[in-house]
Amino acid sequence: MKMKNIFLGVLTVATLSMSAQQVALNSQYMFNEFSFNPAVAGTKNFAPLTFSFRRQWMGINEAPVTQNLSFHSFIGKNTGAGVQLYNDVSGPTRRTGLSGTFSYAIKTSESTKLSFGLSASLTQFMMDRDKMNTEIPDDIAVQNNTFNELIPDFNFGVYWYGERHFVGVSGYNLLQSNDDLFDLTTNVTNTLDRVLFAHAGYLFPIGSSFAIEPSVMTRYMFNSPFSLDGNIRFILKDQYWLGASYRLDDAVSIMIGADLGVMELGYSYDLGMSNLATYNTGSHEIFLTAKLNKGTKNRSPWHKRNRIYSSFSKN
Repeated sequence: MKMKNIFLGVLTVATLSMSAQQVALNSQYMFNEFSFNPAVAGTKNFAPLTFSFRRQWMGINEAPVTQNLSFHSFIGKNTGAGVQLYNDVSGPTRRTGLSGTFSYAIKTSESTKLSFGLSASLTQFMMDRDKMNTEIPDDIAVQNNTFNELIPDFNFGVYWYGERHFVGVSGYNLLQSNDDLFDLTTNVTNTLDRVLFAHAGYLFPIGSSFAIEPSVMTRYMFNSPFSLDGNIRFILKDQYWLGASYRLDDAVSIMIGADLGVMELGYSYDLGMSNLATYNTGSHEIFLTAKLNKGTKNRSPWHKRNRIYSSFSKN
């Protein structure tokens, strides 16, 4: 049993390091695209303040827990800015990150824009060696790894959007920096690996009170498996939605949520499909968005406001 617990702990840490821990990405990322694409900053007609919480792999002790807090807004006719905080904890390891973003958009037609975004980030990696239980006292594999690092890096994104569509490409940890701001003379051992994202979606109205929005997301981290998500949402009366997501060879997610005017909220449940599914009862996630500085002149449906701000056609 002890060896089994050690194996699961190592697997948990390794999996988290490859995905959510380096870039805080959740199952309901389509409601906060800014979390993985800096070009999304300022593309809405309100300023979203979004908090998400994810509890992964219920039933496994010290499994990954992720919190994400982000805010962005348009600050001029074609410019946007934002900030993001995230924290990921898995067993003895923790990554805490902060990024600041600036974006600029150009008009590509009467109803579309192309936005470019750049963000600078700082990520702190910490490891509690006291929680690393190994069969070999003072295991060199643990002792030789740095346990408190502060790593700077840059991220870049492009986002083309209109009232019904969006297409985005972004890259995170572009520098793959080996510098530790706590100790500039020593290279870090827990580097931030470069990650590439591509995402797209289209809204299909069906009648006056129903719509379907399929979307897709790909993630590629160098030296790690390729990841692909396919999503679909059914939207009723511009206020309520039910959705599903399939993550290739990993999980199926069910999502439900509502738009309450000045606030959006949602919940998702992930049912695992990998070999790890035998040892857990799924993952839970919630998100909450407050719509600040919301415009009152434009009363278009929320799913259109989510892609475009009210002065779009005038710019």
